[in-house]
Amino acid sequence: MEAFERAKRGFEAVESRVNDRLPGCLKVGFLTLYLYSDRGNGVVDAVADRGPWRRWHDVGVAILAVVMASGLAAVGWVAVAVATRDVEATAANQANNVLAIPGVNDFMPLAATGYVVLALLVATVVHEGGHAIGFRIEGVDLDELGVALLFGVLPIAAYAKPAESLDAVPARGRLRVFAAGVANNVAVTALVGVGFLVVGVGAVTDAYLAYFGWLYTTAAAPTAADVAGLGVAVNALFWTGFLNANLAVLNALPIWPFDGGKATRVVLELAGDAVGIRDTRAVWVAASALTAGIVAFVVVGPTVL
Repeated sequence: MEAFERAKRGFEAVESRVNDRLPGCLKVGFLTLYLYSDRGNGVVDAVADRGPWRRWHDVGVAILAVVMASGLAAVGWVAVAVATRDVEATAANQANNVLAIPGVNDFMPLAATGYVVLALLVATVVHEGGHAIGFRIEGVDLDELGVALLFGVLPIAAYAKPAESLDAVPARGRLRVFAAGVANNVAVTALVGVGFLVVGVGAVTDAYLAYFGWLYTTAAAPTAADVAGLGVAVNALFWTGFLNANLAVLNALPIWPFDGGKATRVVLELAGDAVGIRDTRAVWVAASALTAGIVAFVVVGPTVL
């Protein structure tokens, strides 16, 4: 343990020296470069002061509830299938294919790197942008706005860090903040659907079969030729829609620290007395752990059973 602490302090010292030499908009963490700003209030306020954001975030609460229910139904259905049928493991169950890293994930060939990076950037920025606008509408100051780049290249997350706790924000306001990210991802997914109406609905099937069709056939994983054959517009639309939809569903699940988990806690706090739940925190922790366990079972179950 002492050796670990010494190594940790040494790593933090190196990290601190590197950050001291970087411009004010950059800092490093473990394998990650952060591009950030601590002046987010003015930038976000310029957007938050325009448009019916509060009304949209109210709609977002309903969207979060629908996506959460749909996600739970889908996960539950697959879990029952895995438990009761002889479901064979596929490439989708392999650990490397859980990571959205081109060249590591078999469904994301290196040739698709530009499209995946663009889609990740759009998905994370609109998601965290929703939270940032929600914070400011509810009167919460922002400490930092930023994007986390794995290895300094791959955008793995955007983030909006509040300068204070949300505990003082009314329950309805907290729900709006938590729902805003998922709602924005769903909105982008819907816009992608409109885009496919323009380029041709059949392009959705073509793209899906090119990237995922080999799961169900004897064909090989997607190649550079497969990616090129789809064209720029179809690739960009497909990955933007796919990653926004997946981010929305994942974040809507009632698992801590996802948005759905945070929203579930608020709902339990509000409804606890009415339905006779005394220890709402215990119920929330149990529900979060159970949902996380079912998701893990869906992913690894076919491999171990």
